[in-house]
Amino acid sequence: MCCGPPTEQARANGLRPLWRAVLLAVLVSGCAQPKPVAVPATLPSPSKPPPVKKGLPQTPPVKREPSPPPLLSPEMGEKEDNRLKQEAGVKVAGAEQLVRQIDQKKLGKEQQETLLTIQSFLSKAKEALSTEDSLRAFTLADKAFILAQDLLQTLR
Repeated sequence: MCCGPPTEQARANGLRPLWRAVLLAVLVSGCAQPKPVAVPATLPSPSKPPPVKKGLPQTPPVKREPSPPPLLSPEMGEKEDNRLKQEAGVKVAGAEQLVRQIDQKKLGKEQQETLLTIQSFLSKAKEALSTEDSLRAFTLADKAFILAQDLLQTLR
């Protein structure tokens, strides 16, 4: 039995794993034909106006007045407003003094971008002060001051 040609059963046993793999592949992949897809009914074109019923009066569309823009800063008392203006002015002056201490020739690319951001914040803070937006002015001036401090510290 060891030296003769393989029997029919031995051949079948050797092919059994192959047949199992083929059968599994066919079952997993499904049919070779595409499945039909249901197409929804077409909806009426949105460009067509709705039909007008005769006998009913047409009401004109209601025009709404635009609402006032939201307040960017909360309302505060005059005393608080004056305090913020003063602190914004101090921060602007302090940030400008720090910027003057920076040797711009020694700045790397990222540090130059930071300097431009500081200058932008200072410009916007001054603009906010001129438009009486004290909270915005203080916030921008404070950001400019902190960035200027950090930039100067990295250069030392």
